[in-house]
Amino acid sequence: REGKLSPDDMEDGTFTVSNIGTFGITSFTPIINQPQAAILGICAIEETLKLVDEEVQPRQVMSLSISFDHRIVDGAEASMFFSRIKELLENPLVILA
Repeated sequence: REGKLSPDDMEDGTFTVSNIGTFGITSFTPIINQPQAAILGICAIEETLKLVDEEVQPRQVMSLSISFDHRIVDGAEASMFFSRIKELLENPLVILA
């Protein structure tokens, strides 16, 4: 293994996860790899201040973005999928339940 994918390795896929957060990118719009149905973009984790229980506290946040082919995926279904990903990332113990 050389740690690289060949074009043959990427054939027949339906969904891509693209993590450019390792490069410090905090926002981007991923482009679908045709003929796939969708792509999820993962950005860098940032330190920020959030209001929690009426108190400002430091928190880590990470932006995600999703692009999908509306000819293949209904927007409502993609939104529900995206909401579920958000829920699982914010509450990882849900995965174990």
